[in-house]
Amino acid sequence: MADVGAALRAGVLGRCPKCGRGKLYAKYLRIADTCGACGADFTMADSGDGPTVFVILVVGALAVPFVLVLQLAFGLPLWLVATAGLLFTAGLSFVLLPVFKGVLFSLQWAHGAREGRLEK
Repeated sequence: MADVGAALRAGVLGRCPKCGRGKLYAKYLRIADTCGACGADFTMADSGDGPTVFVILVVGALAVPFVLVLQLAFGLPLWLVATAGLLFTAGLSFVLLPVFKGVLFSLQWAHGAREGRLEK
């Protein structure tokens, strides 16, 4: 059985799912080809669009109440509510995308997920 807890920890921290020390990302949202600490090959897994879907769900669930509270409780002008909502949504998305991508990648690693191939 895969150690899901260690995979989640590594994904949230942006660390190698194998050793937990090396960096997972070469740049923002670009997963490195190999781990700098243990040499693990990261080219086998790809989280694809999965993290984006989860981030949209989480950010949407938090942004709508945020904007509603600003508008209904404080009675702020619409332009200010729209600007604050946009900044909140964009900022939270940029923070959560690497976390969710790291978690999904690490879970793929922990469970040994590979690209599908046809048997001959």
